[in-house]
Amino acid sequence: MPAMKVWDGSQWVDIQSIKYWNGSTWVEAQAAYYWDGSQWVKFWPIITYEVIWLCDDDAQKVYELSTSDFSVVRSASSPALDPRGIGGDTNTIWHCDDLTDWVYELSTSDLGDIRHRDTPDVDPSGIGGDSSVIWHCDYETNKMYELSTSDFSTVREKVGPASHPSGIGGDSSVIWLCDEFTDMIYEYSPTDLSRIRNAGTPYSNPWGVGGDTNTIWHCDTGARAVFELSTSDFSVIRSAGAPSTKPWGVGGK
Repeated sequence: MPAMKVWDGSQWVDIQSIKYWNGSTWVEAQAAYYWDGSQWVKFWPIITYEVIWLCDDDAQKVYELSTSDFSVVRSASSPALDPRGIGGDTNTIWHCDDLTDWVYELSTSDLGDIRHRDTPDVDPSGIGGDSSVIWHCDYETNKMYELSTSDFSTVREKVGPASHPSGIGGDSSVIWLCDEFTDMIYEYSPTDLSRIRNAGTPYSNPWGVGGDTNTIWHCDTGARAVFELSTSDFSVIRSAGAPSTKPWGVGGK
């Protein structure tokens, strides 16, 4: 069965959630069923809604991209003038800006600033994770961090693999990191922040990586492109041009 869609007034869009009224509040349904003539068959969730978040320094924008073809679903002005990293999932957007040296939570509904706080260091270059964890890196100090989702304070930190980590993302089960100095993509353990493996990036200006255990999103400022990379060997599965000229952060799922 194809995915269910809803008409938003101008186009058909994927349903992100179904809620029901329990007598006092709206509660998100974990599943829905239809009668096929002989039995109840689950049709929700059919396909989990997935998303790509991207930020661009030249355009000073944040974007939602389609996971099917990397086209722009929507965009908005970034909260400050030097957007460097973005990530999260369908329910959460984490973002950082090098001009303000702030970490942000952005709204998934209008991409606006919900809250922010100073980053732990001087040159924030990447951020990602999901609703339960934040991974962050700093270009100048060569450090990677786990930040608290409640107040953005540092939970733990570690010196990175080279001198200029330029993107980070993942989820509670995996950390993806890229480094602009080494032109490498890395996998790190979320348990102890140890390096598991690495391989060369597709181009020479890696600035942004994210995803989850099943998917890697990546962007490169030199190629001005967005990529899906293989989680097995970091090879390119597919790519497309970025919506503007300096993509500096990507994540989501």
